[in-house]
Amino acid sequence: MSIHAYHPLVAFAALPLLTMQVAATAPPAEPVLHPRASRLPFAHQGPFVTTGDGGVLCIGARQAWHSRDEGRTWTATAIFRDGQAYQISNERALLRTRAGVVVAAWMNLSERSAPATWNWGGKDADWRDFVLPIYVCRSLDDGRTWEDPVLLNRPWCGCIHSLIETSRGRLVLVGQEIIPAWRHATVVFVSDDQGLTWARSNVLDIGEGRHDHAGSIEATVVERADGTLFQLLRTETGWLYEAVSRDGGLLWEGLRPSSLRSVSCCAQMARLADGRLALLWNHPPRHEPESRVSREELFIAFSSDDGASWSAPTAIAGNYGFRARVSYPYLYERRPGELWITTMQGGLRMAIAVADVEGAALPIHEVPATPPPRPGGIVMFGDSTTARRPGSVEKVYAERVQEALQADAQGLTVHNAGVRSDTTRQARERLASDVLASQPAVVVVQFGINDAAVDVWRDPPATAPRVPLADYEANLRWIIAELRRRQVRPVLMTTNPTRWTGPLRERYGRPPYRVDDADGFDAPVLSHYNAAVRRLAAELAVPLVDIHAAFTSAGPDALLLDGMHPNDRGHALIAATLLPVLRGLLP
Repeated sequence: MSIHAYHPLVAFAALPLLTMQVAATAPPAEPVLHPRASRLPFAHQGPFVTTGDGGVLCIGARQAWHSRDEGRTWTATAIFRDGQAYQISNERALLRTRAGVVVAAWMNLSERSAPATWNWGGKDADWRDFVLPIYVCRSLDDGRTWEDPVLLNRPWCGCIHSLIETSRGRLVLVGQEIIPAWRHATVVFVSDDQGLTWARSNVLDIGEGRHDHAGSIEATVVERADGTLFQLLRTETGWLYEAVSRDGGLLWEGLRPSSLRSVSCCAQMARLADGRLALLWNHPPRHEPESRVSREELFIAFSSDDGASWSAPTAIAGNYGFRARVSYPYLYERRPGELWITTMQGGLRMAIAVADVEGAALPIHEVPATPPPRPGGIVMFGDSTTARRPGSVEKVYAERVQEALQADAQGLTVHNAGVRSDTTRQARERLASDVLASQPAVVVVQFGINDAAVDVWRDPPATAPRVPLADYEANLRWIIAELRRRQVRPVLMTTNPTRWTGPLRERYGRPPYRVDDADGFDAPVLSHYNAAVRRLAAELAVPLVDIHAAFTSAGPDALLLDGMHPNDRGHALIAATLLPVLRGLLP
């Protein structure tokens, strides 16, 4: 979601270090285009519509833009009489009806309101305090003048980008809103009078997730040949979900996974002049096929059977490197067979003929090899909460710390030595090869969730932790002693808290754990292991970073991916909490 529609990932009032001291980076590179594509001669972003005189119309924050020469030059007209009361979001929808009415739909950034600390889903938070309303406005003269905006919905809406007119003249707008479960859900608005008045549909909720990018959201809609409406929705499952309406958009049914793999980002469908459907979306990039988060490549596919099946995805644009994206696409068929494709993220502005799409594709991106860690750096030594999670987390805390410390020490490397499912028992075995071999100056040690796990799901059920508490403490003592013997400075971190989810209840929902207690997957066992970390840090004079306390204070539900592992927001909090300690230890 755009920075205009959503609060940044690092949004905690108590986290100034990470936001203020991240090293400056070069602007993203211009996207690489499909070999048969060309660059459009303007910077304007879609959506676009064709006006009655054959020109092109689009909208910006407060102006409408009209071109009569294929985008080489543009003229602007004001949309609002009171320019301060409204500001159009950069995620928006635009339609010119068959009757010639131009309808624009958008979130009003001038009314955006949220708690100063963000605190999405946190203690004492109220979902109704998050406001980003949806408006529509109309023009009866192809964008030269505009009627006053009409409010559709006040709860926080993260994205709007799909608006169609059906064969019966109904306008169908896909929106979304925050719901009390602290995620987003899709809601559709329909109009039978060319956008003057609107009715609201039922809510489509996937029932999973609890953060500001979670839910079944950012949907795109088309009408099928049989008159039904078909939606594709963004989710965090690794797939686009689909839903169908048989009454013109007021009742949506059958929310389920589609056949389309997707990272967590929106898609856009459009009906082409040749009758096929075209779909633009961020399929997992070819160089990282298991990713659920990378938006480095934009793909297109076509369907000749109204979305029942799709052609193989073709990569049409790529943008690679640090924070590189080419996403939130807009598809406009300028004339039959000629596509204009623009994106909100990544600045893609390209034209391509439909006939040229499938004849070629981008070369597969070659990821630069990771250089070995330099002596004198930092090693993050841990389990799956430390290791990279390319399928579900964009940047883990090791990467965030690396970026932040580049401003202080050019050339300093941060090496991630996290291994999934590791306990302190395995950590002892690999300390020499995975940690000491790189001759670090500082090693951050974080283990415990796997050590403390009581595998009650086994047959027969386990009755004790994988690593007894006394052995866990002894292993940490040994690791600290070995580090100090090599003149390496250790840092101890407690684990993040754990919270119940459906899968975790099914697997671990029996004693010693307490299913009826929100803290019942954490307090019965893991809390004692974190207490041991705090005792050891005090006894051995080792710097302590109390991640468990930081997560508890900020509200752990919004920081966890699956009840056990940190999400991107959680990794941002770990990095921000860890950075002051590391800066105090480095030269």
